[in-house]
Amino acid sequence: MTTAHPAGPRTTTAAARVVIVDDHAIIRSGLRTMLERDGAVVVVAEAGTTEQALAAVAQSSPDVVLLDLKLGSDDEAGLRICQRLTAEDPEVRVLVLTTFLNERLVVEAIRSGAKGYVLKDVDAEELLRSIEAVRSGESAFDSHAAAAVVRSMSSPSASAPSAITFTGRETEVVRLLAHGHSNRQIGEQLYISETTVKFHVHNVMEKLGVKRRAEVVYRSGQLGLLEM
Repeated sequence: MTTAHPAGPRTTTAAARVVIVDDHAIIRSGLRTMLERDGAVVVVAEAGTTEQALAAVAQSSPDVVLLDLKLGSDDEAGLRICQRLTAEDPEVRVLVLTTFLNERLVVEAIRSGAKGYVLKDVDAEELLRSIEAVRSGESAFDSHAAAAVVRSMSSPSASAPSAITFTGRETEVVRLLAHGHSNRQIGEQLYISETTVKFHVHNVMEKLGVKRRAEVVYRSGQLGLLEM
């Protein structure tokens, strides 16, 4: 059953407004309790079906949609929901939270517009960090999903345009993105400001012709532009 709070403006200062989409009521209840414990998140709606999910997001205008890939007997319902949501509203930020992990699903989730992908064995602190990263417009991949993205790069496209090249610093930034680091973490590791990191990410996105941070790593590896 769908439950929703009235829509409010998207913000990065108040508690993150989250919609949970999962077909198991007990999991939704457990996630709600865990996420709302310290006040950093408020669950504004829950949904267990595709129709409920679309309605809940439309009604509550969340900062982040926490989305399972499998709803009922359909293992990829979440991918279609993600595609629909991001096509209708590019501002929708989807974080996949699922038990499924393989390279194809991770890549398909990125192509469908997801900004993050974490497994359900993630601890509460890491999940909260992932939600905040996605809300802030960054990518969020746990170590398992990041490794799957990196492995998917092992067969670069033969049609890679030779005109695209990265600077050394851009390569370093994308490598750290591949391991799920935020702009702040990348800046700390490379001893540069967060603003400079954003500048490099923007340049890379322009070179690759992509609009989502989550697509940067996959497309870079596909084109053979990284030695991971």
